[in-house]
Amino acid sequence: MNLQAEKLEVVRMILDTDDKKIISKVKSLFKNGIKTDKKSEDLDKFYNGFRDGIRDVKLSLDGKIELKDADTWLNEL
Repeated sequence: MNLQAEKLEVVRMILDTDDKKIISKVKSLFKNGIKTDKKSEDLDKFYNGFRDGIRDVKLSLDGKIELKDADTWLNEL
């Protein structure tokens, strides 16, 4: 079964139910899924920034780049 058919089946099931608990659970699934995705994106950004920072420190220790001092970083912000 393809994705579009699955979606239509779920919509039909929601439309056919009068059970408020089921509808609330479906809404909750969507809301929690969106929050989880946002947290995952934020965590990915953090890890990417952390990884880049570690790479820069290593390159600095190897003499390949010169790290900026804190004042320079703050002035760029």
